[in-house]
Amino acid sequence: MSVCSTDDECCQNLINAFADILPDLTIKGDAEEPFYEAPRANTHAVVYFRSNYPRSLLHEISHYCLAGDRRRGLDDFGYWYASCGRTAEEQQCFEVVEARPQGLEKAMCEIVGLKFSPSLDDFSGRPPSKKFLQHLGIAYQEMRVNPPSTANKVLSGLKSYWSSNCLANLNSSARLEM
Repeated sequence: MSVCSTDDECCQNLINAFADILPDLTIKGDAEEPFYEAPRANTHAVVYFRSNYPRSLLHEISHYCLAGDRRRGLDDFGYWYASCGRTAEEQQCFEVVEARPQGLEKAMCEIVGLKFSPSLDDFSGRPPSKKFLQHLGIAYQEMRVNPPSTANKVLSGLKSYWSSNCLANLNSSARLEM
């Protein structure tokens, strides 16, 4: 059984898996914002992730899966991005749009054995709100029981790819934390 022993190896395995699952999507590392370029004439859409960081890759794929056709036609899915230093109100808006993608990300982390923890993309020291954690938990259950079609395709394809390529979980004793 093969094991992803480094983040680079894990990222490459994930890119290979998603190339089979989502052949019309290009995935690249070494990203800064924006993380999604909508398709142009004769080009595929491109999802970028922070190089050498598998959770970033899974997070951006989660956004792609849940965006829907209209939003996939817009750079960065038409979302705004406010960097660190958000007001409490801006952070609350961020949490509203982030709970569902992070629920899917958590389900994908479970498949590949990555430790999941909620990301607030905020370094102010504020803890995740109880409301955010509740919504994330609900979204995670949705993704496990009745995911939308693209998310279902990705989850099923990822499970199949991971098992058919004899990839062990990155950390077989990894606990999903929330």
